[in-house]
Amino acid sequence: MAFFQRINWKDDGEFLIRIANLLEKGFSLEASISYLSITSPKYSKRYELIISSLALGNSFSYALSQNGFPEFICSQLHYASSHGYVTQTIHETGIHMKRKAEEKSALMKTFQYPLVLFSTVIVVFFLLRIFLLPKFELLFSQLSTNGSLGSNFTYFLLEKVPILLGLFLLSLFLIVSFIIRKQNQKNAYERAHFYCRIPYIRQFLRIHYSQYFSRELGYLLKSGLSITHIMQLFALEESPAFFQAIAQRILPVLEQGLPLTKALEKMPIFETELYYIAIHGEKNGNLAEEFLFYYNLCHHKSLQKTEKLFSFIQPIVFMIIGVLIISIYLSILYPMFSMVNQI
Repeated sequence: MAFFQRINWKDDGEFLIRIANLLEKGFSLEASISYLSITSPKYSKRYELIISSLALGNSFSYALSQNGFPEFICSQLHYASSHGYVTQTIHETGIHMKRKAEEKSALMKTFQYPLVLFSTVIVVFFLLRIFLLPKFELLFSQLSTNGSLGSNFTYFLLEKVPILLGLFLLSLFLIVSFIIRKQNQKNAYERAHFYCRIPYIRQFLRIHYSQYFSRELGYLLKSGLSITHIMQLFALEESPAFFQAIAQRILPVLEQGLPLTKALEKMPIFETELYYIAIHGEKNGNLAEEFLFYYNLCHHKSLQKTEKLFSFIQPIVFMIIGVLIISIYLSILYPMFSMVNQI
């Protein structure tokens, strides 16, 4: 859910990319951040806090997590010290954050105009309810048409629809808040498993978790670590909660002498493809490269599904707004036609 947090994805992504570039030129990590605090005075205080955290002996990933960077970015940097691809990981996470910035910008553009229209329509509904409905009630009472179809229709649209819509939105907000609060009490795997059972949302989350897991596993395998050693690394207390929960489920299977695929087979939070890639990689002995290739494949799949989602969202929102606008016109015109019939 980091996507919706108050994170400056673009600037933070550029920060990581510049750090990687400076590290490649021979700068130390502290010197790189200090240099960027001079060239980016807007974030100088934040960068100084990161340097102070590093001076206390904290890792780079921990320093970033304490200063507003999302968990899944910090997780990748956390394991970089184990597999050794530190500069490459910093650069990749920076690119990842810039991609998220583009996705967020596209999402905002998709919703911006419809939300303005929707808000305007809701305001018009309430204004009609406050100013127009009493006039119609008075007019209908004078024409002795109380209880007619026209008056009942107008009363429902102007009096009940705003209330029903408000109650619906409030109920939806309370239900979602309750579910999120309830799930936050569970461990990371149980939380992921619950969200992966929600229709349509699950296809995005499974890709995200598969990409997240395959990247770290691929790089750690590439560095020469065994699957068992990697899971023991994931199980450490300083590891991110998601990887700790994954290790708790995979380690018992490995200790029984069974392969990784047996554990992945029972984990529905991942794409089915991940299971088959693990089987294929174990057969040909190239598991690390296949996981890393799948990591890139997951990124492309995520982009395609996001673009497809955006192509559906805007027309649906406009249809809803169109129905509300037609309802407003009907609430005004229908009583008028009813009164013409009464004359």
